[in-house]
Amino acid sequence: MNIRQLECFVAVAEELHFRRAGERLGLSQSALSERIAALEHELGVRLFFRTTRQVSMTQAGSEFPQDAKRILADIERSVSNVRHTAESDLRHIRVSGVDEAISMLLPKVLLSFRETDPNVHVQVLEISSSEQHAQELISHRTDVAFVRTPLEENFITSKLLHSQPVVVVLADTNPLSGSASLSASEIANQPIVGYPKHARPILHEVLWSGFRQIGAQPNIVCEIIDKSTLLQFVAQELGIALAPAWVRNIAPPGVTFVPFEPCSNPIDLYVAFRKTGNSAAIERFLEVVGTTGD
Repeated sequence: MNIRQLECFVAVAEELHFRRAGERLGLSQSALSERIAALEHELGVRLFFRTTRQVSMTQAGSEFPQDAKRILADIERSVSNVRHTAESDLRHIRVSGVDEAISMLLPKVLLSFRETDPNVHVQVLEISSSEQHAQELISHRTDVAFVRTPLEENFITSKLLHSQPVVVVLADTNPLSGSASLSASEIANQPIVGYPKHARPILHEVLWSGFRQIGAQPNIVCEIIDKSTLLQFVAQELGIALAPAWVRNIAPPGVTFVPFEPCSNPIDLYVAFRKTGNSAAIERFLEVVGTTGD
């Protein structure tokens, strides 16, 4: 059974005349008769009595028009909803990303983007892991994602925006706060505010790989996910911490930042997006990201 067969049935049921129904649908009487016959064959019942002078409905046929009209109305409404959603999506961008991008880069991007696209609604989504970012992009639940590791799949790609060094965060009162740089061996005896591996895998690895190189283990006094909270812990002299250099912008009074050297693991920021099917608004947004995020 298909939509066209239902449309043919409704037209004949309302007109009770094959010629008039055919004219209404733009079909010849023979083509209309073939479609009604195919529908009757599929249903296994006769829907109409036909003579050379008259068309009338069978008992089974008389029960069917209401359902057929409802089905056609539901299909029309569904098609209209899909088209409306597609048109709305052209003026809607969903963005997800790591904390640096959301708090530092995205505000600058939005200010520039609104100069040319003031009516585009940008929704910010909170997503933590790179794997989840990739799945959300593939599933069209987000349109642009800022991530720490490159994403390259059949349907998505990414571009490096910038890399930045890792710094040691210390309270101003810490004797090491005046150092030109600090290595793992120089902070080996310090209490450290660290990160759980599942939440901050890159920074977790930077810390532990540095200590593996000197054959020691860091003295982790606690683990924090949120960087603002971590900075407060350091300011209160609970320990020192490693962090990407951008956290200088959100630091409270009383903390100092010293380069962590040698650091072979810079913190990268990538913008990821679908390879095809992006709206013109998304493409313009990505252009602004490229000029702002360098």
